[in-house]
Amino acid sequence: MKLKDQLILREVAGQYVIVPTGKRVQEVTSIVYISSSAAYLWEYMKDHEFTREDLVNRIMGHYVGVTEEKASADVDRFLKILEDNNILDDGVKRGRSVARMSKEFFDKLWPAGGPSKQRDGGDGQA
Repeated sequence: MKLKDQLILREVAGQYVIVPTGKRVQEVTSIVYISSSAAYLWEYMKDHEFTREDLVNRIMGHYVGVTEEKASADVDRFLKILEDNNILDDGVKRGRSVARMSKEFFDKLWPAGGPSKQRDGGDGQA
């Protein structure tokens, strides 16, 4: 995994905020605040590809007394925030996509005039 490009981390009034720049402004429309622990991970993540296990190990190596279970739960929560806000580039396409097709191709897929015509007998009556 990796972070998407054109994202920067800023500390504002003691809080860490992920700020989109360039084309990312259209994709990351929420203000995303993260903890200081997440900011610590961000500094590594911004320059590296990483796995979940890499992040768990970094937390456990940086903070004294953190259990693997706690580190795992925190990393999972952080990755979910990134995923939900379209910040994580994990190879999964999210959002909408549109496919255009010719009328001829559409007619081959649904010779009876489309899926709604097939369900209702083709006469427009359900």
